[in-house]
Amino acid sequence: MKRNFTYSLLCFAALFYVSCNQIIDVDLPSPENSIVVEGSIENGVPPVLLLTRNTPFFGGLDLNDISQYFVNGAFVQVYNDNDTVQLVEICVQDLPANLQAQAAAAFGFNFNDPSAEIPNVCIYTVPNIISYYLGDTTGVFVGELLTTYHLRIEVEGQVLTASTYIPGQLDFTLGTRPHDDVTKDSLITVQVTYNDPDTSGNFLRYFTKRNDEPFYTALSGSVYDDNLINGQTVTLPVERGQPESENIDFEVYGYFWKGDTVQVKFSAISKAHYDFWRTLEGDGGDSPFSSPVRIETNINGGLGVWGGYGSRVVTIIIPE
Repeated sequence: MKRNFTYSLLCFAALFYVSCNQIIDVDLPSPENSIVVEGSIENGVPPVLLLTRNTPFFGGLDLNDISQYFVNGAFVQVYNDNDTVQLVEICVQDLPANLQAQAAAAFGFNFNDPSAEIPNVCIYTVPNIISYYLGDTTGVFVGELLTTYHLRIEVEGQVLTASTYIPGQLDFTLGTRPHDDVTKDSLITVQVTYNDPDTSGNFLRYFTKRNDEPFYTALSGSVYDDNLINGQTVTLPVERGQPESENIDFEVYGYFWKGDTVQVKFSAISKAHYDFWRTLEGDGGDSPFSSPVRIETNINGGLGVWGGYGSRVVTIIIPE
């Protein structure tokens, strides 16, 4: 199973350090019980929210029953200056069997094994979300560019709040470059030419999609700022995203193939949204040489992120 939202948020508050030469016995205190929010709103897309509970790092995460970590029964509102929507809780297993896999994928869950049992994923979103994914957008609350969206959650006697802003779209085009090794001429690098605005403080997150695959983020990191390129036009290679669960084949890692249809999505994000992903993706993973990192959050009263995306998608078809 692969999620575009990062499920490691369940271990949000747990950090540890390992010595390479000797075992250090550390008594880690249990983290304070907190609600973890994973929520986003994108231009043209309804808000989607996941509520889970944090767990200690050594708490024994049970991947066979992830439904126990979801927080149910919350009152959730998303609103801007002009409109308000109350989100409803939808659990995958409450849907007809023929819609369960489609709904799970739409909510960011993808399964490499079609025969695998779909867990009972529960999300909060707009009441007419199924109609939206079937193509009927009439009356659906969706994100708009240059708009601030507020979040309010009431659950288990707690109130959590957050705000996020959807910036304007970014300007970029795509091109291709052959592999430097002529013996690997089927592999192609996709390049992006990005025109950074002349105002500093721009932040982005990017995703790639190859043929019928979902959008994935790059394993090396997905968020960038414009500290070094403010106001400039730059051309850079785009790393092909892939599921974290896949084994890395370094012979083809990051490349696309001749004949691929490639989509690249650049999403402008706010500073707080950028700080969340920068610290989460920079936590060092499983490396024993990594340093502890405090993951940033913009949730008042909880942990996680409520983030807006000002997205633009560009498509390129690589010739055979």
